[in-house]
Amino acid sequence: MKFEYREIPEGINVTKVHPLRELAVLLGGAVLIIVAVVYVLGLSAGFLASYIPFEMELKLASSFPVEEESNGEIDAYLARVNSQVIEAMALPEGMDITLRYSSADTVNAFATLGGNVMVFRGLLEKLPNENALAMLLAHEIAHVKHRDPIVSVTRGMTISAVLSFVLGQSDLGVLGDTGLYTLLHFNRDMERAADHEALETVYKIYGHTQGADELFRVLQAYREELGKDDGFEFLQSHPLDWKRINAIDSYADDNHLKNEGEPIPIPQSFFNAMKATIQSSDKKGK
Repeated sequence: MKFEYREIPEGINVTKVHPLRELAVLLGGAVLIIVAVVYVLGLSAGFLASYIPFEMELKLASSFPVEEESNGEIDAYLARVNSQVIEAMALPEGMDITLRYSSADTVNAFATLGGNVMVFRGLLEKLPNENALAMLLAHEIAHVKHRDPIVSVTRGMTISAVLSFVLGQSDLGVLGDTGLYTLLHFNRDMERAADHEALETVYKIYGHTQGADELFRVLQAYREELGKDDGFEFLQSHPLDWKRINAIDSYADDNHLKNEGEPIPIPQSFFNAMKATIQSSDKKGK
């Protein structure tokens, strides 16, 4: 047997792949796994949250007190329209709605835990008729009926807790009223379902859907006024306003909801009362 000496090739134990590339692949894979785990846990938590009894949601909501404002004329009119909406929506037994008014000029309204619905003067004073107001209230109450607030908050808290664990942080601000409202993000499916039920509610109350889409026309005009009508729907949780208008019009046609009718005007005394709250706030500020 003849022995032959062969020189070992240089770099035989060195990978041809750049180490930074290997690191990038490993980090990318880890990030994908974390994202997948967080997404699945968030969905699972949200699904299970819908089965939490509403009584428990009420107890949780009581931990986050909301500042009360008492305005006779405003409260009376809102309560009347709100009662019509609730009656038409046939809420589950034990599910109560607490409607709250804020004199802030914020153009918004939202539903939160425990059946609490907040409406702001900034939006109310822009509404052209009572039908649009009913659409607004019905939309927010539909979120409560569908258990969207508890689902959204539970999902958000779960995701925050997982990220907190992964990132080694003990607190991401999920507790407290500020953190709670930050977690209240309804996805497009939730918004779409709320729009549909709200439209059906308006039809039950008034016998037609005329005026309901004015709510979204108001919001669209406001967004355009602020220069925020950028059209990038994929960056938003809410569908674009013009798409919502088209969607509820199509839904009305598909479900034979009559659209012709005369919207009911909002009493001028209601607008006067809201103006009075502004003057009262200004005097207190001075």
